[in-house]
Amino acid sequence: MNNRRGILVDTFAGAGGLSFGMESAGFDVAVSVDVEPVNAATHGYMYSYGRAICADLFENQSKIIRENLGNNTDPDVITMGRDIDAIVGGPPCQGISSMGRRDPNDPRNMLMDRFIHHGISLNARLMCMEQVPTILQDANREHLDHIREKLFRAGYSMVDPQIVRAVDFGVPQRRERVFLLIHRNDQKAPSYPKPTHSPEGDFFLKRTPTVADAFDGLPDACNYEELWHTDNVQVELPHPTTHYGRLMACLENDSEDLSYKRPHRRDILTCSQRTRHDDISIARFMATQPGGSERISRRHRLDPNGLSLTLRAGSNAERGSFTAVMPIHPKGTRMITVREAARLHSFPDHYIFSRTKISALRQIGNSVVPKVGQAIGRELMVALDLSPSAPTDIVPYGDPKLLETTSIRSVHKQAA
Repeated sequence: MNNRRGILVDTFAGAGGLSFGMESAGFDVAVSVDVEPVNAATHGYMYSYGRAICADLFENQSKIIRENLGNNTDPDVITMGRDIDAIVGGPPCQGISSMGRRDPNDPRNMLMDRFIHHGISLNARLMCMEQVPTILQDANREHLDHIREKLFRAGYSMVDPQIVRAVDFGVPQRRERVFLLIHRNDQKAPSYPKPTHSPEGDFFLKRTPTVADAFDGLPDACNYEELWHTDNVQVELPHPTTHYGRLMACLENDSEDLSYKRPHRRDILTCSQRTRHDDISIARFMATQPGGSERISRRHRLDPNGLSLTLRAGSNAERGSFTAVMPIHPKGTRMITVREAARLHSFPDHYIFSRTKISALRQIGNSVVPKVGQAIGRELMVALDLSPSAPTDIVPYGDPKLLETTSIRSVHKQAA
């Protein structure tokens, strides 16, 4: 078994939820690609050791990806041209999603094919594609059949896809996604991870954290007037008492976490700009029972003793870039902040998003849950026969100006 870290390319990378999960499993994110400048900039800020490319994946970007792999310090990649270990990504799903138009002719459906094309062109040892559960419905069978045929012709095979639930891996959110695990035929087939948690907890499984656990150690943004006009403030953060709260606050020594440390400051509350609501909205929020949905906006009010519903991204550029319908805070007077959404998604507090609130919320809603990505990533490492140890390096953040990027491009328009 080799103790080196895996070499990863993340396509449709967004702000890096799957990237961080894979990094936590022992991969180095050598190259990331996303069509939206705001996402590529945020990814570049968080993964300064790699290369973040803003490019349209409808086009063949394999050449530019290979050229940028030279940024990696692994001598095998630079001098011997070793194949990348894995390519991952979550192509846009609006064409097949139950929340979208479900149009089989939606050009964005072609992006699943482009993901496979890039994996084959890069001769990746493994591929991992994230999709919505509706990909498994009969109406979408043609997409999977097409992918299998294309893989077969190129010398790859796909493990029978299955749904993976965030609650089964210690995340307080009822989010379900499908992961297509693909391997080159000369490589071992990866397996799906087995659940480690359940909402009830039992003798074999740990209890899934609750909303209260997720917010443990976070001060209430309502206590800081500064957060009306900025997204960060210097505070004295309370010490979390739950395991999940300590993990998110970067205070827990997790032996299974193989991610790099970042220069996180515990005395600064980040990504927490407040949202103004009128008195009528606040009254409706307060009248909504915890665990229920407000009748006008349909916002879910979080139950501190329960789990969050799936966090969603809102509309993209072609449909007006509207803010995602984020849940109501358990106190009932406001919607949650970006940092609170990040906690519900299992992003640790050192993870920084776009300074523009609407972009940051979209980034989280579009992201793979990092802890699920970590569980998948560990299985990929087993298939690759890799067993790296936890790094001691601290990865610096990128240029802070990257977080000021606001440009959003429409994938749909790029396809037209």
